[in-house]
Amino acid sequence: MAMKAGAGSRYLVPPLLRNRVFRRYWGASTVSMFGDQVSSVALPLTAVLVLHAKPYEMGYLTALEWLPSLLFGLHAGAWLDRRGKRRNAMILADLGRAAAFATIPLCYAFHVLTLAQMCVVTFVGGALSVLFTVSDGTLFVSIVSPAEYVDGQSLIYGSRALSFLGGPSAGGLLVQALSGPFAVVVDALSFLGSAFQLGSIRPVEPPAADDGDGLTVGLRFIADSPIIRASLIGVAVINFFNLMFEALFMLYAVRGLGVSAGLLGVVIGAGAIGGIIGDIMRGQ
Repeated sequence: MAMKAGAGSRYLVPPLLRNRVFRRYWGASTVSMFGDQVSSVALPLTAVLVLHAKPYEMGYLTALEWLPSLLFGLHAGAWLDRRGKRRNAMILADLGRAAAFATIPLCYAFHVLTLAQMCVVTFVGGALSVLFTVSDGTLFVSIVSPAEYVDGQSLIYGSRALSFLGGPSAGGLLVQALSGPFAVVVDALSFLGSAFQLGSIRPVEPPAADDGDGLTVGLRFIADSPIIRASLIGVAVINFFNLMFEALFMLYAVRGLGVSAGLLGVVIGAGAIGGIIGDIMRGQ
């Protein structure tokens, strides 16, 4: 009976998760995504509840989170193509983000936390997230064979959907129990966990590119492809209005409606249920 139970357990575990290298990579992604979602609630609530940010200041904070993607996205991709060593870049990004976000609870504990510091931390964290993200795609295909791409992406997006559900809920409850700055500690620790797991694997990455015109090639590809151009324009328009909403939503919910931090986190997390259902349907 014990052997049958063990065999059943192995059958229930996705084959990719029996692969140590992918399991560590997936674990790093999962813990980092969960920490990000905790921080997505804890940081704005820190600005609203602790620093008493005004509406335009919330707009600045939101803009600075995403400005690095506009400024550095293409350049970071071209630089990494020439340099290689994507895993090292991801570890560096994780350690840098952990250090940056750790300054928020530290400064709060010494009563020197300011909105200007939060803006700097947000911008630095956004820039390092760009470095992590552009490295991640190449590392994924270095670990997963082409035949396993769908299964691998399904596991990653399943973790992403679950983090969208549990992360904001946990973030709101942590803010209510500990205060916003100390809830940010969870995000800092998640980056350390991600860096540790990435440091334990040594996947064979593709060699660095010899040519130096990767940025030009990428821009030319976008310019020559009507489908890519239309897709980028559509995403840009959606993101513009989504970020406008995001900048003011928590401010309005807390000050205008009097919603508690814990309830607000649960409400935000509930919006991810559709993503989880979609991931389950795709897996079937």
